Amino acid sequence: MVTSVVLAAGESKRMGKIKQLLPWGDKTVIESVVFNLIHCQYIREIRVVLGANYEKIKPIFSNISEKKIKVLINENYKNGMITTVWTGLKLLPKDTEYILFTLGDMPLIRTATYNQLMTELTKNKPPILAPTYMGCRGHPLIVHKTFVPDIFKLNGPGGLRNLLKLYPEKINYLEVEDEGILIDIDTPEEYEKYKH
Repeated sequence: MVTSVVLAAGESKRMGKIKQLLPWGDKTVIESVVFNLIHCQYIREIRVVLGANYEKIKPIFSNISEKKIKVLINENYKNGMITTVWTGLKLLPKDTEYILFTLGDMPLIRTATYNQLMTELTKNKPPILAPTYMGCRGHPLIVHKTFVPDIFKLNGPGGLRNLLKLYPEKINYLEVEDEGILIDIDTPEEYEKYKH
């Protein structure tokens, strides 16, 4: 089974306001990310890791009666994104085979794209799987549980990219028809351009 970790602990400095709570259609940005995962086959648990402003963001999840969702708090978020990754990996469900990492500011990734990646996982069992759009690597990043000890050894800036540098030969790429895998909502300009 697959456990999803949504990395959403950032301070939204470039946005100037809490981007996880910005309106996105009839939801917020973070809710849209989570709802795109809820309907994804094979995902047993969705772990949303909050940090900055968590006391303002966490309440929105009390309105969602979906048992798959688990909200975790990274108290050390100021020490880099890798600490958010580590928080999401603590006490994984025993039947976790793969971990799917995605960002809390990427609401444009479609459920169909997640499902396409899940199909590739079950068919070919790659050690590490990442989607590409027109040859550019995007999110999510899916890794086999055997890489968890390596992830806990990572440090410094770069987060999970450092894992990819360690094991380039283990990465399988899947070309998808979804530009959303490349688009995160970091600035007011990006929000205005892409908002639903």
